Parts: sequence; C-alpha cells; structure tokens
Amino acid sequence: MKQPLQLQVRTALQPYAVALLGFSLVSNILLLVSPLYMLQVYDRVLSSGSVDTLVLLTVIAVFLLAVYGAAEAGRRRVAALAGARLEELLAPKVFSRFENSNGEPPRLSHDLAMLGRVQNALQSGTVLPFMDLPFAPLFIVVLFLIHPFLGVLGLVGAAFVFSVAVIAEMTTRQSSTFSAAASSGATELATGMERQRSAMIGMGLMRKVFAKWRAAKMIGQNFSLSAAKDDGKFTAISRSGRQVLQILVLGGGAALALSQEISPGAIVASSIILARALGPVDQIVGGWRNIVQAWDAWKTLRDELKDVDENQAFTPLPRPKAILEFDRLSVRVPGANEPLIRPFSYTAEGGQIIALAGGNGCGKTTLLQTMSGAWIPGSGTVSLGGRALHEWDGGDRGQHVGYVPQDVELLPATVTENIGRLGDVSSESVVEAAQAAGAHDVIVALPDGYDTKIGPGGAHLSAGQRQLIGLARALFGKPVLILLDEPTANLDAAAAPALIAALADAANEGAIIIASTHDRRLIETSSTVLLVRNGNVLAAPADQYLKLATGPGAGKPGGQGAVG
Repeated sequence: MKQPLQLQVRTALQPYAVALLGFSLVSNILLLVSPLYMLQVYDRVLSSGSVDTLVLLTVIAVFLLAVYGAAEAGRRRVAALAGARLEELLAPKVFSRFENSNGEPPRLSHDLAMLGRVQNALQSGTVLPFMDLPFAPLFIVVLFLIHPFLGVLGLVGAAFVFSVAVIAEMTTRQSSTFSAAASSGATELATGMERQRSAMIGMGLMRKVFAKWRAAKMIGQNFSLSAAKDDGKFTAISRSGRQVLQILVLGGGAALALSQEISPGAIVASSIILARALGPVDQIVGGWRNIVQAWDAWKTLRDELKDVDENQAFTPLPRPKAILEFDRLSVRVPGANEPLIRPFSYTAEGGQIIALAGGNGCGKTTLLQTMSGAWIPGSGTVSLGGRALHEWDGGDRGQHVGYVPQDVELLPATVTENIGRLGDVSSESVVEAAQAAGAHDVIVALPDGYDTKIGPGGAHLSAGQRQLIGLARALFGKPVLILLDEPTANLDAAAAPALIAALADAANEGAIIIASTHDRRLIETSSTVLLVRNGNVLAAPADQYLKLATGPGAGKPGGQGAVG
C-alpha cells in the first residue's frame, strides 16, 4: 500500500530527528557549563584564593566546552545530511511530476526551487533553534532554582519574545507573499526578454519593456520594503527587550545579593542562563521570514507531490513493430470543455511519411505531443507495435521514438551528449546519426566539433543548426516512430532538401515518419496527408491533396475522406 507523502518524509527523516534530538540534548545541557563555572569562580575560588581549584575548574570547563563544540558540529552535520536525504526522496517525485504533467504549464524550476528552499533550511541550520526551543524551560527552571524572582523574570521574558514573534508573523506574512509574487512576475518578464532580445531591440521595445519590468519590480519592492520595515521593527523590539531583561536580571540579582538571598556569583550566572533561555526564541524571531518561506515551500511541495510516484522499475520491451494505431483518439487541452481534435481512428505502418497539415492553431502540435506520449489523450488510445504509448514507461518507450519540436532547445552539454540522448554511447553511433541528419558538416565546423558545449551557457547556434542537431538526436538509435514539427522552417535552401532526403532514408529503413508541415517539398515526399480542420482529422493521398490545395477548389475539403 502506498504511503502518504508526509509519512514517507517522516519515516525517512526519523533517524536524523532522533540524532538531532540527542545532539541537542547534549549541547543544551553543556550550555550550563559557563554559568556554573562563573558561579564556582565567584563563590568558591575568589573566597578561598585556591589556584589549584581554579585550574581544575578551568580544565573541566574547557573539556566540557570541547564536547559541546563536537555536539554542535555533529548536529549541524546531521541537519545537512537530513537535507540531502530529503532531496534524495523528493527530487525523483519532482521530475516524475514534470514528466507526467500532461500538458499543464511546466513547473520543474519552481518545484526544484521550493525543494531547494526546504533543503537549505535544514542545511543552513535554520531549523536548529526549534530543536533548542524544548530545552528553554530547563534554563527557566534553573533560574527558579537560583531564586523565584529571577525565574519569573525569565518566564516573562520568554513570553514577551514569543509574543513578538507571533505578532511579527501576522503582520508581515501578507506583504511577504505579495512581494514574492510580484518579484516572480518581474523575473519571468526578464526571462522572456532574454529569449526575445533580437526582436525587442529590432522593434525598439527595450525602454517600454524596461518600464514594464520596473513597474512590476517596484510593486514587489514596495511590499518587500513594507515587510522589511515591520520585520526590522519587531526584531529591534525583541532584541532591545532582551537587553532590558538582562539589565533587570543583573539589577534584580544585585539587589538579591545585597539582601544576601543569593551569592554574588549567581548574578553573572543568572544573566548567562537567561540569555541561553531566550536565545532560541530570539533566533527564531530573527530568521522568521526565512522560516516562513521554507514552511510555505514545504506545504507547496506536500500538496503538489502527494499523489506523485517516482518512476518505478520496468521490464524493457523488445523493439516494437512499426505499426502506429489511433483508436478513437481525441485531443483535449487541459481545462477546456470541448476536445481540440475530435475522436478519430487511423493506422500507419513502417515506411510511410505522413504529412500533418492544417491552419495555425488547429491542433497539429498538440496532436504530435500526444503521439509522443507527452500529453494524455482526451479519450481513446495511441499504440505503437500493439503497446499503448501512454501506459509504456517513458524511459523504455523513448528509445523507440524521435521527436523534433518546432523550437528546438538543446541541453547544456556537448553535441555528442545531446545527440546521444545523454547515454553512454559510442562516438560512431553519434556520428552516424549526425550524418543521417545532414548535421555532420555543421558540427565539425564548431569550435570543438562534437565536443563543443552547446545549449544555455555554451556555443551560440543558429536556429537552423539547432534544428539539424535536434534531427540528429531524433534519428539516433534508428527509432521506430519519428515525429517532427515544422522541421524545415529554420533551414536554408540547401539544408531543407537534405533533411527531407534524411527522412526518406529513415522511412526506407522501416520507420514511421509524421511531420507537421506547410512545406510543399516535404508533402510531395509523403505518401499521405492528415489534414486537421475544424476539430476533425481528414486523410488523403499526398498527390490528391496537392491538386486540391493548388487547384480551383483550393481550400475546400472535397475529396478528402474523414479518418475512421
């Protein structure tokens, strides 16, 4: 039976929590070394004048403080290991959610940022004051043992500092939330500017875009300043309140010492003990914003990943037969009431090149994404070699599918790694795929050839170069099904015929080729055209489609039969 996510996390982190509790117990008990040392020095050494006693007390105190240092280092190490264990548990779920998002807006970077925020709260020690908080009553009890008046002062001080923390949270939460949302919007706008730099400069939009970015940033900054002002105010109140309490303890202790109710050494000891009692609460107040952000990040992850399973082990299946079947398949955009493409049935076999035609926005790209397994069908099934695509593990299915999107994005890795799909592959197989795609000459002209680092942060490639390398990646391993979205859109007059010839060669070797295109040359190479129109998929031989598309009745659906 599947465990709830919270139970999985609790089970995984329980050993670390136990270790943290043990180290925190030792650490907090040893915090009493300094006040006890001061108490003994003032009350015993100064009155007796014994140097031997002073030396012995000092040696014992130094030894115990060394143990304290080891315990403190140990619990920080355990907290860091707990953060690593949390990342090990949740990262596969984050990537699995991204893989199975089914057409929803991708949130991989967002979810990883949330995971990083929670992990950082553990590894930076932000959570450690919460481990110290249960021991605060111990120091209050010690103050009561020294004198009830000092214990009451400590109790009042703890209540005061805690109240400040609660009020600070209630006051700053909304401003912090609005600030984060506005800053995120500004960051997304800047990211979009990076992708469209040439268009922005070419059309003279930089000043206007900057003004829009500045407006979004200022909204976030205003909320941030408001939150920082309130946060600073409450932090100042908390810290100044602690200083006042220190004075009251010292003054009250002195008065008690004058009346001979406590010893002079107890004055200094009680001041140190009060600081130890209020320390965790003060640290929590000072880091409250980070704590709240980490908690909100955890709640977001908990809600988003509660029904997600990381990819399970699978039994690899043999290479499927080149038969692609659509059984009453419909395509639906997430959130839409009506299907973008109504149910249709069709069968394609190896050796075919099928052109996917239709107007802009008719659903060609969405249909290709559904064929690739990236989107779940609205209804019906797609099967390759008799195996339902969407029930087939992506890691196994992917080696039999090649996909070239309309805008090819390459990973920040070498050309070899991109074409070889990040696998441990031979250079010969990579070169073979590049040659088949007509990309070999383009690649060897790069600064480091196949070892050139490309993608974000790497060598700059034109859209056509990316297209050819993307095609080589799609052809790598000689997949059974090759899907392409406007494959010739970014290619010049020489590269486009070479790509079409490469697709013809792949079809001759038994692959099924389906390409969304408006390119007449590619349609002429195709055997069949699937026309997406008004939510229906219509089929016709390519030559018949071309006659209708260029003849007197161009644009009319006559002569094309509905599929299924």
